[in-house]
Amino acid sequence: MGRLKNLHFKKGFYFYIGSAQKGLRARIKRHLAKTKNIFWHIDYLLSSRYAQIKEIWINSKARECQTAKTLIKAGYNFIDKFGCSDCNCKSHLFFIRKDIGEFKNLLEKEGFKNADKNYCGWLK
Repeated sequence: MGRLKNLHFKKGFYFYIGSAQKGLRARIKRHLAKTKNIFWHIDYLLSSRYAQIKEIWINSKARECQTAKTLIKAGYNFIDKFGCSDCNCKSHLFFIRKDIGEFKNLLEKEGFKNADKNYCGWLK
């Protein structure tokens, strides 16, 4: 998977934290597209026939690194060095073994809102 070589993912829920300070709508549409140039770590993951985007959570502020550190401190499992080549975080991809409801509550406390991935009208 790019510089990270071959990674094997367990079946389960993964949460990727990224930012698109400019062009949020275009970034999300790109991630949802099945056909695209493979460039970022997340592109490799999403190109798998087994990977599906189930939910998109957005925040109006650039909080990707702060949120990643909060999740690590809370004990969430992460894929080492995934999606953080431009910062000093341990990871931006998390594997959720804990209660998914607890995880969503943490996101809401961090200021994220769940957005309908099938309707991009909320990206104004």
